[in-house]
Amino acid sequence: MLDRILIVDDEPLVLETLSEVLSSQGYPVSQASDARAGLEVLAREPHALVLSDIRMPGMDGVEFLREVRKVHPGTDVVLMTGFGSLDGAIDAMALGAADYLIKPLKPKEILARVRSILTRRKLESEVHSLHSALRSRFDMHNLVAESPRMSALVAAVRSVKDATEPLVIFGEPGSGRRFLARTVHYSSDRRSAEFALLDARVPPPGGIEAALFGARTPGGRRRRGMLEKVERGTVHIASIEALPTDLQVRLGAALITRKLDVGEKVVDLECRVIVSSDEPPIELLNSRRLPSDLGSLKECAALHVPPLRQRIEDLPGLVAVFVETHSSEHGRSVRVGSGVIELLSSHQFPGNVTQLFAVLANAATHSVDGEISVESVERALRQSNLVEDKGIADHLGDREYQIVLRAVQRNPGRLDQAARELGISRTTLWRRMKKHGIKLEGE
Repeated sequence: MLDRILIVDDEPLVLETLSEVLSSQGYPVSQASDARAGLEVLAREPHALVLSDIRMPGMDGVEFLREVRKVHPGTDVVLMTGFGSLDGAIDAMALGAADYLIKPLKPKEILARVRSILTRRKLESEVHSLHSALRSRFDMHNLVAESPRMSALVAAVRSVKDATEPLVIFGEPGSGRRFLARTVHYSSDRRSAEFALLDARVPPPGGIEAALFGARTPGGRRRRGMLEKVERGTVHIASIEALPTDLQVRLGAALITRKLDVGEKVVDLECRVIVSSDEPPIELLNSRRLPSDLGSLKECAALHVPPLRQRIEDLPGLVAVFVETHSSEHGRSVRVGSGVIELLSSHQFPGNVTQLFAVLANAATHSVDGEISVESVERALRQSNLVEDKGIADHLGDREYQIVLRAVQRNPGRLDQAARELGISRTTLWRRMKKHGIKLEGE
């Protein structure tokens, strides 16, 4: 349904004409013969847009505009005026009017202005929804932190998220450095500003220098780089060690002086810069993979994202995050079958969380009735070269041994509980233990 529009004018002919023009295009229209009546209409039902005359008896259009902006800030107001009152309409723009129309009104111009304003409102609403979704997705509460290392990392994020100084994030590839950088931004007081990412290993069209610092177009206009364009937002430079040396030097100077040399002028560096790498900056500096001009990074706060093998307690939570995200993105519910967590926890993931999610995505693709089963995960692990291709019988035997052993170890002396956890009978559990040579403690 199209947005509702209110017309406020003391001339019946104007009300009738505007209503006919807008209604012919499907817009729901309300009418009011003066400003007070217009406020009563808005109090009863929200409207996206108001077209109001300036010269009206009692409360004029400018006073009406002030009241609407105060009581209904989400409603746009377009003022209508004769040529002689044009100055008043222009002044009203400073008070928050969305636009003005000059009488006599022309139907094509009216519709063009109305469509432009409503289209802008729709785009702003979409941007707001997208921004809210990003804030929700990268909220700090979404960091899976059951393990001691991740709990410590979350505490560190809380202490540095609102700082203005540069931030360093380091850790193995696939450990979640980019996710963490976004989490820092969307958890900080900069959350309403822009977040920009530059991967120094993947030069964007136009080159890294133009993307970061800006450049001149063939027509001579200056295009701002992300360090200037995001204003009070955040710029994440991933793989800082891959940045060309001359740009590393230029970046180092900007970080120290908080000034950005853009050619014909110097501007303030308002954004926060987050850099990430595989190794801590002190090691990159000592090995001369970063120039001494970036030596200030040694003094900056640094967050280490632990590899998955050091946060195995987080595995169930990470799997749950995958299931929720995958189901939402694909519109198809998936669930994790019995034994999958135990199977995953018995493997190393050199590609960390990224590789874990890739394995789960592969398994979900081959799931039956929406269940990610042990068999589908085993297949995905083989395709990822995380297990040797020894034949399905050997794989199933190894997998069964690991699952049974872990269940028995988790329930020492309580075979009934271990059997219930595995979904089998106590007798079947005894047979599986005998088959694999698994003994109880003390035997």
